[in-house]
Order: sequence, then structure tokens, then C-alpha cells
Amino acid sequence: MPAAAPLQILLIRHPDDVDVARYENAVVRAFQGGKEAGEYLATGEDLGIQLELFSDPPPQAAPETLDAFCHTLVVVFADQALLAKTSAPLWDWLVRCWAHADASNGRHLMLVVAMDERQGRSFTAKRPELEALQLLQTHSLGQYSVRPAMLALRILHECRVLLATALPAANGHRPGYLRLFISHAKMDGLPLAHALKHHIESTGWLEDFYDVDDLPPGRNWQRELEQGVGSSLIVMLRTEAYDGRYWCKQEVLWADEYATPAVLVDARTNLNHPAGILPFERVPTVRIPDGNLLRILFLALREGLRFLHFARRVEEMRQSRTLPTPLELRVFSFPPSMSALLRACRSLTESTAPATTPRWILYPDPPLRSGLYEAAEALVQSYAPAGTRLMTPNTLAATGGTP
Repeated sequence: MPAAAPLQILLIRHPDDVDVARYENAVVRAFQGGKEAGEYLATGEDLGIQLELFSDPPPQAAPETLDAFCHTLVVVFADQALLAKTSAPLWDWLVRCWAHADASNGRHLMLVVAMDERQGRSFTAKRPELEALQLLQTHSLGQYSVRPAMLALRILHECRVLLATALPAANGHRPGYLRLFISHAKMDGLPLAHALKHHIESTGWLEDFYDVDDLPPGRNWQRELEQGVGSSLIVMLRTEAYDGRYWCKQEVLWADEYATPAVLVDARTNLNHPAGILPFERVPTVRIPDGNLLRILFLALREGLRFLHFARRVEEMRQSRTLPTPLELRVFSFPPSMSALLRACRSLTESTAPATTPRWILYPDPPLRSGLYEAAEALVQSYAPAGTRLMTPNTLAATGGTP
């Protein structure tokens, strides 16, 4: 049986609700990216998550629509036209959608965004079945100008939680937990690091899921630092002093070796810089000359979601038997660097699995470009157990996992 796609997002609104447009645009941009950053949103590539917009009932019944993917997030924008002009079939579909999502044990989520409290009350009064549904009021998202970006940030977070429900919990934390490791040079990056930490702590729902605590006292701080980088999403605050500080460089190299999700905040002010030697190529970058800390969080949650999305895809491939059992598997959520690949090869060598167990290293499409692919294959053949395969989902589908 083929593996289902990990996640889809359904946006439901009435086309006459003009005030909803800026919220819709922010959510679409959060997932599909854009060429330039705007307002409080960071830019980036399309995350590859299916997103559809409906003003009428989707063609299939609600349970079939939601269950077509591993997880579905339905976002309903409740404004005047939706409440006054929506047909009975769409209300019927929403009622069944809510019932199915509520009974899914965290697999699916229906989020109703009310433009104001009165319209929220009108929404839940439409059908008795909707009275138990807790709504998200736009006024809870902060000041008027920042609300669309905050909604997009919240939906990125909710998608992470949905995907995480089917994956092993991180150190016993609730699904969706993410530790943000703020890498900075104390010489000139400390104020920015403190401001970012305060920004997270001042947003209640972020603080509950995103840990930015300092290293605990009484520990081997060098070992804690390496383990922290290897188990977190690292936010690199690249100030003028950053590249020259030993431990900042070490944190970047650890992040590359451990294949840690990472974002780079370019906070340098000089107009010219020498050529760098640190491996920043695969790391998405954001600049905040306007002091917009929300743009950092936005990029960090996008990157964290991208990593979880691929991990969830691989988990579904396991459950659907697309991957063989047993299997020794190492998974990357981006094309691995040579140092990350070497670490994976050594971990496969240390495995206690029987020699007959297949050993694979899997990363997202597209495959490494010519030259890099040959170098990566040579490294795998030299340092991994004999027969270890380096592949992407598309090459797996094309070859069936055979050499």
C-alpha cells in the first residue's frame, strides 16, 4: 500500500470577506514562501505541503477528505459573509469535519479563526454540534498590524504538533516541543540573544513549547554544549565577532555534523567581509535591520516544520511497508554535508544489527548534484558497512531499493 502524504492544509473562507484576505495571504506565504520578506514574515522556499482554499464544501465527505493525508489542518475564517451567505451543505460539512477531527486523537485539527467575538459567537450558534469548539479570536494575536503574521506563526506551530504526534517524543516532552539553541558571541551578540529569548517567553503559547534555557549549572559545559546543538534547532546570531569566536565556530561545525535544523541571523553591520570558511550553505538566512525578532521565529518554525515533515514522511513509509523490515536507517532532512554523512556512516558501522540487515541513508529529493553525489558515494563505500545505500525517496521508488 502506498504511503500517504504527511500533511495538508485546507483554508475555508467566503470570497466576500475582504478583511480575511490579509490573514489568508500570510498563511499561504508561510507555507509557499516568496521572493522577498515582507512586514513581519520571513521569506523562503515552498515547504512542499499541500494547501487548498475552499469557499464551498470540498468534493469528498469530511472524514475521507481529512484521512486522505496522515494529518489535516482545517482553518476556517469566520467573518460576516461566511456567517450570512454560507450554504447549508458547507455547514453540514464543517459539522462533520469538527466531529471527525475531535475524535481523531490529535491526528487532525480544525481551527476556527473568528474576526471578532460577536462573529465567533454567531459561528458556534449555527449548529449545536459546534458549541464545544474553542475558537481562536484575532484580538488574542496582538496588535492589529501583527495579527496576520502571528496567525501564520501559530499555524506553523500547530502543524508541527500534528506531525509530532506520530513521532517519538523529544526527551519525554509533549509533541511539538522544540528547543531553540541561540548561538551568539557574547562580545557583541548578547543583547540580541536576550531580546530573542524575552520575545519567546512573552508569547505564552510559544514558551510552553519552545525551550531557550541556558546551560544547567554543575555540568560539563562543553559536553552540554555539543549535546544541546545536536538535539535542538540552532539559531545562529552572526554578529561581527561571531565568525572569529572559537565556540561559535564549534557550534556551527557541530550543527553541520549532527545535521541539526538551523537558521542564520545575519546581524553584521559592516559593508565588506572576508570570505568565510564556516558551512552556512544549507542554512536559511534572515536579516533584521528593523529589529523584527518575529521574523527570526517565523524562519525557525518554518525550518523546524520542514524537518518534521520529512521525518513524518519517512515514518509513514515505514508503516506502509514502503521501507523493508528490518532496516538500519539514517535520515537527513536536507542533502547531507560530508561531515554529516561521515557521522552517519560511522554510526552504521557501530550498529549491532545483523550483517544481513539492509543499511540505508535517506535524504529528500532532489539528489545531490553531479560531483557531490560521486564524492558522497565514495565516502559511503569507504566508511559505511558494505552494501549501504545512499538514496532519496524518488530513487527508492525508481529502483525499489535495489542496487
